[in-house]
Amino acid sequence: MQLLRAGAALFNAGHYLAAHEPWEERWLRDPRDAREDCIQGLVQASAATHKARTGTWSGAVGLAESGAAYLDDCGHDDLRAWLRRLAADPELAERERPPPVAVDGEVVTVADLTFPAAGHAAEALAETRGDQVVERAAEYAVTDVAAGEETSPLVSLTLSYLREDSPVVRDRIADHVRRRESRDGDVEGLFDED
Repeated sequence: MQLLRAGAALFNAGHYLAAHEPWEERWLRDPRDAREDCIQGLVQASAATHKARTGTWSGAVGLAESGAAYLDDCGHDDLRAWLRRLAADPELAERERPPPVAVDGEVVTVADLTFPAAGHAAEALAETRGDQVVERAAEYAVTDVAAGEETSPLVSLTLSYLREDSPVVRDRIADHVRRRESRDGDVEGLFDED
């Protein structure tokens, strides 16, 4: 459920390429014979929208057509209709956003995310931006939450990264990651026997 929420929040925020990542990860976790068409439809919807917005018309058309077909009987009627319109006119993505994606009837936004979904979303967004520092911060934040440290600076900053695209937040994340890596390096090998 967390990966579905992460993908939906990213998609609804207009981060179509990033939304692809958690949805595809969720789809790939299932055995081949048990993979859900609905999730594959969401994966293809995000890829189609991204390709259309970047001018890759032929890829967008094919993915929109297959994504709409995968979403049959999934309850994403508005998205399926939008994908059909996108297949007929790939420039639609430049004029209009796709309808929001709901998970269990709720339209999920990045402001709604908590961990672990927030960690998945931040990591996917950072990956699509090529930002390894933020990817590392998301990993640390997930570790902190698992250790019961829900108020650690990296947890708060990871949530801020998702909710606001601010260079100040990115700089603070980089500072905390450097300190954490330094701290981890200081204790590495401390208890090794000679």
